[in-house]
Amino acid sequence: MTAADWKAEESRWLLPGYPQFPFVLERGEGAYVWDTDGRRYLDLYAGHAVVLLGHCPPAVVAALREQAGKLLFYSTLACLPGRARAAKALVELCGAEGSRVFFCNSGAEANENAMRIARRATGRAAILATEGSFHGRTAGALAATGIPRYRQGVQGLGTDVSFVPFGDLAAAEAAIGPETAGFLLEPVQGLAGGRPPGPGYLEGLARLCRKAGAMLIFDEVQTGLGRLGAPSAAQAFGVQPDLQTFAKGLGSGVPCAATLAGPRAAAALRPGDLGSTFGGGPLACAAIEATLGELSRLRLWENAARLERRIRETFRMPGVLSVQGKGLLLGLVLDRPAKPVQQALVGRSILTGTAEDPRVLRLLPPLIIGDAEAETLRAALADILRESLAPLGGRTS
Repeated sequence: MTAADWKAEESRWLLPGYPQFPFVLERGEGAYVWDTDGRRYLDLYAGHAVVLLGHCPPAVVAALREQAGKLLFYSTLACLPGRARAAKALVELCGAEGSRVFFCNSGAEANENAMRIARRATGRAAILATEGSFHGRTAGALAATGIPRYRQGVQGLGTDVSFVPFGDLAAAEAAIGPETAGFLLEPVQGLAGGRPPGPGYLEGLARLCRKAGAMLIFDEVQTGLGRLGAPSAAQAFGVQPDLQTFAKGLGSGVPCAATLAGPRAAAALRPGDLGSTFGGGPLACAAIEATLGELSRLRLWENAARLERRIRETFRMPGVLSVQGKGLLLGLVLDRPAKPVQQALVGRSILTGTAEDPRVLRLLPPLIIGDAEAETLRAALADILRESLAPLGGRTS
């Protein structure tokens, strides 16, 4: 079958999802994927930041094969050694002494559980979130997503969520009150284009939440697990929240997620307060343990920090106004719409992403990339910006 045949077959049987790349993928290895025609692409988007260690990392593949021959599934009704090891690895990687883990299946689930725990622990209902945030597509997570177009046409979302501008500490101080259960935010806003917090913003939020008795929640679905140049965003910014959520790269592509609860939050929970049929299953936990083991062994957060410095230094070129973000969650702010640039890069066998800001080209590569891959992107981008597209002028905020 041709690529067009496969696309028609998907359209026949599946409900529509994301707009797709023009090719059909067949396999992946490291930082590269190959389509059904045998063409190789440099993957600097990693399937929404999921492929943390690159495609098909040998240690994770081996762990999955071994576990699949022993036990495919049992729920949390049974204790599993692999689940305990995976939870211990996550707590230790994050340096979150005294914290405990609840495993689930997606970032949206992890965020909903974090909000639920905050409400349970405080006895309050209200959640504060930030404009420009993205927390997932299930009802509760969508209610806390600060991008209005995702909530349009969706009825029955929670009314106990309010939004404040990201980075505005004065607005947060005015909004946090005696009814606030938790403040949920991405430490660096991913879908917004890699928008970083201002100096002192996260520290100020932690102080305000402590004073009000509310819980600070870091959505680390994109920012966690080495991507920001430290094992977690909390460590990258030196601010420890009450709750953290992880997904995407946690299992190297195996669907899994986790809510990490600090001591105060964990103390409020009793057996039966949380549940998930598939969360913490044997295959997922094998993938988590292997992924975190390789991440720690290779100290890939150091590579993320090093490559951020290189990209900031070498991507100073006509057409790129600035580089925003942190580590390997970066937004290249262009002087023109990013979508045609992204499409031109696909034509040169390089995969990147776009953002809510239409002039931002988003980079979420595997943490294993090196100088050669960064240079491949730089050279191709410089050619495209110089030869193919006329700038529109103006600077994005």
